Amino acid sequence: MTNLKKPLSITRRSVLKSGSLLAAAAGGMSLPFTSVKALAKETPTKPNEQIVWSSCTVNCGSRCPLRMHVVDGEIKYVETDNTGDDVFNHSHQVRACLRGRSMRRRVYNPDRLKYPLKRIGKRGEGKFQRISWDEAFDIIGDSLKKTIKEHGNDAIYLNYGTGTLGGTVTKSWDPSSTLIARMMNLCGGYLNHYGDYSAANIERMSDFFYGSFIDNNSIDDVQNADLCIMFGNNPAETRMSGGGQVHSFVDGQKIHHTRTICIDPRYTDTAGGREDQWIPIKHGTDAALCAAIAHVLISENKVDQAFLDKYCVGYDAKTLPASAPKNGSYKDYILGNGDDKTPKTPQWAAPITGIPADIIIKLAREIGNSNRTYITQGWGLQRSANGEQACKAIMMLSLLRGQVGLQGGGTGAREGNHSYPFVRFPKIENPIKTAIPMFLWTDAIFRSKSMTDKTDGILGAEKLNNPIKFIWNYAGNCLINQHSDINRTMTFCKMKQHAK
Repeated sequence: MTNLKKPLSITRRSVLKSGSLLAAAAGGMSLPFTSVKALAKETPTKPNEQIVWSSCTVNCGSRCPLRMHVVDGEIKYVETDNTGDDVFNHSHQVRACLRGRSMRRRVYNPDRLKYPLKRIGKRGEGKFQRISWDEAFDIIGDSLKKTIKEHGNDAIYLNYGTGTLGGTVTKSWDPSSTLIARMMNLCGGYLNHYGDYSAANIERMSDFFYGSFIDNNSIDDVQNADLCIMFGNNPAETRMSGGGQVHSFVDGQKIHHTRTICIDPRYTDTAGGREDQWIPIKHGTDAALCAAIAHVLISENKVDQAFLDKYCVGYDAKTLPASAPKNGSYKDYILGNGDDKTPKTPQWAAPITGIPADIIIKLAREIGNSNRTYITQGWGLQRSANGEQACKAIMMLSLLRGQVGLQGGGTGAREGNHSYPFVRFPKIENPIKTAIPMFLWTDAIFRSKSMTDKTDGILGAEKLNNPIKFIWNYAGNCLINQHSDINRTMTFCKMKQHAK
């Protein structure tokens, strides 16, 4: 008889592991990132409907194809790619995840704005009145002309956004390809931004670390690696679809049986029973773990010294610039010869990270003995104070082992993407050369006169000449939704309102 008083032992790890078994038992039920091969059969067209190919517009970057079943101009239901013979001919059906399959709900959502609305109450009251497009154009145009006349074009700011821009969508750190930017450049320019909310720290840090923003090898290169190390990276959630990177990761992992170690506070869907080892870590302590791994690699002579001597500056005293402080190299810091006099041993890192020293040593030796090591990191690591330091620490492991530029190796950054160029409207050069970090648009409203290139990262000018007076918030919700400190932003908005 079952002991009903005995507590159930259910963990996220056991649930995720059993998920693949359930999918196999269900036959046709296959998640986009499972390894189960289930044939999705193409749905025939009904007499009164038309099937139109479209694509998902969720901002994961996968852009999976969708099949819209349309009757009299209205989408009746959405299905994913079910064409071809995925099992016998090995043609990959790019199946969308649930976010893409629910696209009809986005198209016909009752909260979707269809007409221009003008605020008629105080800010925050939620009182709006429908106006005509002509009236909306006049209001915007008159405000633009007044702002340019009284303050100049650099008082007009094009805010960061990653919404659906159709054929104008581009990399977030290059907003100059949008049609709004093109229009403003024809009118004298605008104050630009750089960086993005997804990966600002690692993008900016890479400029100093590698000389430019640099991606990792694409994730399907895992098939050429002996070892895959994933730091806080979970594409099964962030890129979950059949057109996303998790599909390439799972396939590449199976081809070469690549040993995979997931380092994450959570047991993630990307692990999900496919990992060889899961190492839980205290949140925000990845830099300490990497330092301890580096200590083992250096102490046991498992670094690629020839690579470090030829391609790196400051690893040890040989390549350290003359202007650097004594014992200021990376090697001196790791071994404890620097100012803090603290060797970054596994025993030092264990209480910080929550990972036992023997596991850190074993992990370091696996990295040191692997011929090709694919190290990749998620973007959550850099979304914190001093987050760029964790990114650099992880990327240093790839440098220590000389994996940069190798098949099955990489830079240690986020996995790379494939892109397909298409014809756009020609770009118009922005006459205003000044750009601010996208996090600091609130500061550029209230303390613009004190913002400089040295204190606030202003690019293209030594300082701001004018505060922001006009904001284009186009195809985005980053004024509040994604901004780094919502409470601070709301406080600024209230201050501005009271000042009026």
